Amino acid sequence: MKIKRFTARSMREAIRLVREEQGPDAVILSNRRVEDGIEVVAATDYDAALIQQSLPSAAEIAEAPLVRAAPRPAPSPAEPAPVVAGLDLPPLSAPAASVPEPLMRELGDLRRLLQQQLEVQGWEQFRQRHPLRLGVLRALSQLGLPPELARELAAELPADASAERARFLPLGWLARRLPVAAPDVLLRGTAQGPSVIALVGPTGVGKTTTLAKIAARFIQRHGLRDLALISTDTLRVGAQEQLATYGRLLGVPVLAAGTAEELSQALDKLRDRKLVLIDTAGQSPRDRSLARQFACLDPAGRAIKTLLVLPANSGTADLEEVVRGFAPAEPVGCVITKLDEASRAGAVLGLAVQRQLPIHYFSDGQRVPEDLHPARAEDLVIRAVRLSREQAAIDDLELEVSHGAAPLGALMAGASHG
Repeated sequence: MKIKRFTARSMREAIRLVREEQGPDAVILSNRRVEDGIEVVAATDYDAALIQQSLPSAAEIAEAPLVRAAPRPAPSPAEPAPVVAGLDLPPLSAPAASVPEPLMRELGDLRRLLQQQLEVQGWEQFRQRHPLRLGVLRALSQLGLPPELARELAAELPADASAERARFLPLGWLARRLPVAAPDVLLRGTAQGPSVIALVGPTGVGKTTTLAKIAARFIQRHGLRDLALISTDTLRVGAQEQLATYGRLLGVPVLAAGTAEELSQALDKLRDRKLVLIDTAGQSPRDRSLARQFACLDPAGRAIKTLLVLPANSGTADLEEVVRGFAPAEPVGCVITKLDEASRAGAVLGLAVQRQLPIHYFSDGQRVPEDLHPARAEDLVIRAVRLSREQAAIDDLELEVSHGAAPLGALMAGASHG
């Protein structure tokens, strides 16, 4: 067996390097994040049967003595004890003065090699025993779903499911999990005054255009009299002028407010309206000045609801960062934009499921208001499936690297209990 280590900026690039140098029969032994991206260890001339014969059984591993100098410490958060298909390998303890450091390093290397071989063995067993469940995992990963959610849905497949049910059941489960809001639920005024909604999110996600689409949708149903717009974007050159242009085209007033006090005064002037939409500055979720924007949206005694605008053409990690950065704004839901520019939609749908962030609308173009649609779970899942069919299929190598070995115990146990 020939083993080599590869480093790349992304998992897809790492897999490409492995295939180019070691060919399509290469086996991924391990992968981990490093400072420069992803590190992958791959091997050629891998014989799963030979490895399986040479490896100790789970019982032998559990009973084998480990070099210890003190009671075994709990694994640190940075290095959790690995779990492979239900097998828990205990971590090595800190070395005692009587145990040479080189020996401890060698034991650690041997343990990591054993871990890698067990991971590969676990995937081989999973492929052979549960091909339908593997197919479900591949299909859900093809949508772009976060790995944890894909594994949860795949684990729900009954052990006796037919191929037809395995094809459609997980999509139905995903649709049922998607949190969607009732159409236009936030656009209704209250007895206490107008419904005030602020759109927040990072730069370039389409907040101003989305606000114009929501405004036009409201006008189609309720007329011009009950709507007004406010811009608090004092950062982007021309931002307030852009909203003012939309206001003139729609025939509704547009006010500007750069501070919490100015926003409070603007809302006082618009208290006879049923709906007030607020356009905010787009900022990076890492920008320290975000707190000032959130403070501006919190004038005393004002019930301002926020919708987080999330672009469908972003990956899971970027979307997670956006949600964390804008959490202080306490969004009551989200609007998905740029669905027409996305290669896969699973990341943003998975985030909505995992964070239970209700989806109010999704947008798939620049037309106002034609390209804004009320969120319906079935429509969103169908869109995600259509997008996934336009992309190159995920093969077993990508699947193994994306999910690692940790989920196999739950997936195999789920199949046995289905």
